[in-house]
Amino acid sequence: MKTQYKWAIAASSVLLIGFVSVQQTGALWRDTAESTGGTIQAGMLDISAGGEGVKQFNLDGFKLDNKGPGDSIQMPLPVINSGNVQMNYVLSDVVLNGATPPPLSLRVAKVANEAACTATGDVGTELYNGAMDGAGFAQPQLVPAGQVQVLCLRATLGQGAAASQQSNATFTFDASSVSQS
Repeated sequence: MKTQYKWAIAASSVLLIGFVSVQQTGALWRDTAESTGGTIQAGMLDISAGGEGVKQFNLDGFKLDNKGPGDSIQMPLPVINSGNVQMNYVLSDVVLNGATPPPLSLRVAKVANEAACTATGDVGTELYNGAMDGAGFAQPQLVPAGQVQVLCLRATLGQGAAASQQSNATFTFDASSVSQS
């Protein structure tokens, strides 16, 4: 009789432990949430430079050939929202390529149109002014769908530039869609 009694106590202990475990973890599986509904809207985000649909753009005239320290060049760069949703974009990085790139500074300003980016002068609303290598915007720029924002880029050769130094630069832009409220 004692053996059956021990089995009954063991079985009831296992059932009790199982019941307590289920009760302790049961709350993790019980949760409800209600949604008031919403609208999901799809769109196309497409950033272009220079011309609609252009993903890589060569700034052919943006050169400081046969220039000395302190000389600069300034030219426009149209940033086009070729998509059908608003976008925020930033200049996220500029990398100077070459074994020993010269010291270059970069000024980027937003201007009303390409003609407003004159050959010289501090034109437009300044978005960045500093070293070209590693340049980037602190604040994203909003461009509505199908619109263009013109940037005025100015490169200036630094005082420590040597005659044999040369480089080209890779500008990287990042864009994201912006929901319309």
